[in-house]
Amino acid sequence: MIGEIKINPPVATYSNPATLGDLRSINYIFGANGTGKTTISRVIAQTEGHSHCQLVWQGGAPLDVMVYNRDFIDRNFNQDSPLQGVFTLGENQVEAEREIARLQPEIEKVDDQIASLNNQLDGEDDQPGKRNELADLEPELREKCFKQKQLHDGYFQEAFSGVRSNAEKFKEKVLSERDSNSAELLTLDELKEKARTVFSKGLERASHPADLEVGNLVQLESHGLLQKAIIGNQDVDIAALIERLGSSDWVKQGLKYHEQDPETCPFCQQPTDHHFSESLASFFSDAYDNDIRSLKALQANYQRAAEQLLAAIQRNVELGNPFLNLELFNAEAQALSERIKGNLGVLDKKLAEPSRKIQLEPVEPLLARLEKTVSDANDATSSHNQTVANIATEKQRLTSQVWRYVLNELTDDLSQYQEKRDQLNRTIQGMEGSRREKQRRRRELKEHIEELEKQTTSIQPTITAINELLHKFGFHSFHLGEADGGRHYQIVRDNGDDASRSLSEGEKTFITFLYFYYLIKGAQSPSGITTNRVVVFDDPISSLDSDILYIVSSLIKGVMEEVRSQTGRIKQLFLLTHNVYFHKEITFNRVRPLDRVLNEESFWLVKKQQQGSILERCSSNPIRSAYELLWEDVKSANVSSISLQNTLRRILENYFTMWGGMGKDEICALFEGREKLICQSLFSWVNDGSHSIHDDLYINHGEQKNEAYLRVFRSIFEKACQLGHYNMMMGVANDDGNQQDRLAVNSEDAS
Repeated sequence: MIGEIKINPPVATYSNPATLGDLRSINYIFGANGTGKTTISRVIAQTEGHSHCQLVWQGGAPLDVMVYNRDFIDRNFNQDSPLQGVFTLGENQVEAEREIARLQPEIEKVDDQIASLNNQLDGEDDQPGKRNELADLEPELREKCFKQKQLHDGYFQEAFSGVRSNAEKFKEKVLSERDSNSAELLTLDELKEKARTVFSKGLERASHPADLEVGNLVQLESHGLLQKAIIGNQDVDIAALIERLGSSDWVKQGLKYHEQDPETCPFCQQPTDHHFSESLASFFSDAYDNDIRSLKALQANYQRAAEQLLAAIQRNVELGNPFLNLELFNAEAQALSERIKGNLGVLDKKLAEPSRKIQLEPVEPLLARLEKTVSDANDATSSHNQTVANIATEKQRLTSQVWRYVLNELTDDLSQYQEKRDQLNRTIQGMEGSRREKQRRRRELKEHIEELEKQTTSIQPTITAINELLHKFGFHSFHLGEADGGRHYQIVRDNGDDASRSLSEGEKTFITFLYFYYLIKGAQSPSGITTNRVVVFDDPISSLDSDILYIVSSLIKGVMEEVRSQTGRIKQLFLLTHNVYFHKEITFNRVRPLDRVLNEESFWLVKKQQQGSILERCSSNPIRSAYELLWEDVKSANVSSISLQNTLRRILENYFTMWGGMGKDEICALFEGREKLICQSLFSWVNDGSHSIHDDLYINHGEQKNEAYLRVFRSIFEKACQLGHYNMMMGVANDDGNQQDRLAVNSEDAS
């Protein structure tokens, strides 16, 4: 069956999507002309221009669809060609029919198996189905993948370029990289460090820090003069005294004063002779002076080397190399500068006191640390400059390494996804294979049945049945006959002339309806007679007289009973109409609870509003009760004598026999003479007419009987002391017939 109909605009009067959901075996759709009913029938038929609207089949197994609407009438009642034949099973091929009857349940069993597989694959109600389970894996993985993107996007925007704003594309990129990425796996910190360079904007080469010019600074620190006590000539007679006193540096200073006053001792201010002057001069010999000059040269060289080194350090600081650790470099440079400054002070003291032995603080450890900082910066600068020279290659390499890291983070998630995906794919493939096998088996069974049907089909039973109905309902001026060797019908007069062009609109509609009525029980080809089907009646009583309305209603009710009992090939029925009387006639069901809908039914209203047509599901029959409509018929000024008799009979049956508990004899005893006969006649309809719709309608007593029937009808209520109910239903205030507002009642009021 059709479980849901989706009308997708633009189509006809529907400007917005509309849905008929949770459809049942019998579906009543009521709406005024022009509201969009025929559009629904065309959607079900999937006619041209309506195929974009969707039919959702229960179990995913479509049935044959047969639709009676204006399109069907125009398509089949073509005056230029005969009606196509309706084939039905012949009556003499007993064995073939038995074989068809045996095979049909097997087809239904296979259909159930296919439907079960479809439900397992595509889901039903709250069960998702294997395909949906497979599809649900994707959003779950997509969310996990995109979390990785959000976690690392701040650093690796360049690597995620093209998929950053789309979670689905990001997931697809992850799956693609999983199958091809073989890049080196780096730590997150390593990737971030590389990204700062490779993915930076305006990337340029960096200048190398200069190597430090240490000169002979380290060698000067170990010069022998620093540990040598520079003193005078030891062969002079006063040398022993000077050495014993340890005051050669003091004597050297006093020598300057003695040179200014050679006759006075600069130390004790006593007169001196020429020998004392010679002794002092001999003590401070040329060797002493040479050592002093060497010491001064050592100091100057140390000073110059230190200045050159500090200048090189300052140039590196001012270079602005991004890879030089300036904080560390400045700290080490400051320590080195302080040590050099201290060593220069020690050298000054040595010159002041040459006899003192000194030792300079070594600068080599500090220099080594500075040189290490410069070397590291140079290595990083070289790598950076190489990256700049090969930026495209480096970006590609780093991008691959970033995705390799993401894949590593998603290892468990990807493994679980792949395992579930493979398992579901295997299950789906197995089910699809089983379904293909079931479908193949179904085709074989259908082909076998079609061969049997070809042996047992004929259009003659349909011709006979339609002609009998035409004759029984008073259509004597035309009938159906065979054409084209028994494959088509033609509409002919009794003398054999073609009658198709001279039929009235009502006659054409009625015979087309009868044709459709037998078509749904057969087929338009010798095969396909026994297929299950969905039937749609769209305003079948258009252009028909009121008498024929009840004929059509009776035939459709027979189809409804077949659907309810599920004993035939028609599995679902759609009834669309704008006619209130027809709607109430076909929806009348005495077993239906008040204001309720039976399990096999659904009621719908089609309304056309300013924004377009809409569909509204009703919890009960939206049209008033059939009992009220019967009274409306009685009040009609142009009521047919045929329909009036049936209407009066139904009112009496419902009000007195079913609700009032009064029997026929009890009521008829209230009358005498001719009125008693009429009363008995009315109740005879109660006993007989309710079981034979055809007798109800084709016996015509003439319009002159209406007044008598209506008079006796009113008298029945009056004599039974029920005149108040009669007046209420007829909408009169009192016995003289003055009109009052019509009162709406239901079966509870009537009882």
